[in-house]
Amino acid sequence: MNPAKILVVDDEYGVRTGIRQILELEGYCVDDCETGEAALALLEANEYDVALLDYRLPDIDGLMILQSIKRDGRQPMTCMITAYANIDTAIAATRQGVDFFLPKPFSPEDLIGVVETLARHKQARVEAERLRREHEAGLLALAEEKTQTHSLVSSLRDAVLVVNREGEIVLANRAMAALIGIAEEQMLRQSVRETLAQGPLSSLAEQLSAPAKDRTVSELTIGDRSYMASIVTFRAEDATALGRILTLSDISEVRRLAMEKERFIRTMVHEFKSPLGAVRSLVEVATDKSLGDQVDAYIPMLHRAEARIDGLVELIGDLLTLSRSEQVRDLVGAELLAVEPAIVAGMEMQKERIAAREIVAEVSIESDLPRVLISADDLDMIVGNLIGNAVKYNRDGGTVAVQAGRDGEWVRIDVKDTGIGIATEHLADVFSEFYREKRAETRNLEGNGLGLAIAKRLVERAGGRLELVSAEGKGSTFSVFLPA
Repeated sequence: MNPAKILVVDDEYGVRTGIRQILELEGYCVDDCETGEAALALLEANEYDVALLDYRLPDIDGLMILQSIKRDGRQPMTCMITAYANIDTAIAATRQGVDFFLPKPFSPEDLIGVVETLARHKQARVEAERLRREHEAGLLALAEEKTQTHSLVSSLRDAVLVVNREGEIVLANRAMAALIGIAEEQMLRQSVRETLAQGPLSSLAEQLSAPAKDRTVSELTIGDRSYMASIVTFRAEDATALGRILTLSDISEVRRLAMEKERFIRTMVHEFKSPLGAVRSLVEVATDKSLGDQVDAYIPMLHRAEARIDGLVELIGDLLTLSRSEQVRDLVGAELLAVEPAIVAGMEMQKERIAAREIVAEVSIESDLPRVLISADDLDMIVGNLIGNAVKYNRDGGTVAVQAGRDGEWVRIDVKDTGIGIATEHLADVFSEFYREKRAETRNLEGNGLGLAIAKRLVERAGGRLELVSAEGKGSTFSVFLPA
């Protein structure tokens, strides 16, 4: 497999060459340039898998380059890199289709992780397009066959309908028959215009019987499901139309994820704007000398601003961890680890809070417990997050019990508390990003709502699962199952 080809666009020589050297050491093929015009010329002349775009350039900014990439139909995965990161820039880049946003300064590990992920996504996109072309090229020939291959097409998950040059249906697989509500054999050799006229695909009848274009793509809603409808006309060498293929792909999950992405961005903007606004107000009071000329009067305000900034730094760290947790499971960095050290370390981190609130801490670890294959950082974060939550949402004088043992083919870690618990109707939401249950007991508790989302993804990346049992007012038990 050829190495991924990367384009780096940055007007800072040190940054540009540093990125190039790091990526070339990783085996990538890298081109770089310092202006937007040079970037557009390289994009015109070459096919790139990933483009790293600086926001501020001497001539045109990174958003203009991104806009040109999307307008001209080029296909590299894109990442915006900038030292001038702000919410407005992130929103503008996201709306124009940027695939990742990496603020400067960033570590070599962050850079390599982002490029690896984007290159892998590019490879998957290319492979999917190749398979789609092969799929469409073979369908028309298969439509006239009464063979085992014909049966294979009929069992495809996508709904498929093939029409000959006379506008007659010559193939409809099971998925298509289920959507239309007519048995496969009853549709064969029937007019597509008449067959679809009264059903959920009536809007496509005209395009299939007398298409205006050789290829059309549209979105269609049937009931509560969303579909991508593709109609392709195949022609002989003399340009004579041989027939048409309709493929309906269920994109309901993609639509849901798009809505989740939009919700995530809105929530993230709020999470950043609120503390930044508070810090700005505190700084304005100091710069305007609203409390007089005595420095001591401003010290408490500076401490509050410092705490807000620390919260933002923690949020940024959690967002980076959340992003890395979405990567496909990778055994690089994973080790066979005992779970006991992570549990002990997690309890030790909460020692002061446990003592201050007179919480009873209990730890029970089964002897000769098998080791689990996971990175040490991931295991520490999973256990630390769960124990931290068990303390945070507990009651003064309550109990936090951590148990680890064998459960069939799994190593099971239970973190149980006697705290405020979770309402039944909110159990499905607690693993969502930024989710925090709004109740009187949680009003003054700090947190960004990312801990459980991160823990769940890290557990799943290790091949395990995270379960929750809870009742409002009676406490919660989080159970981690990792393959032994």
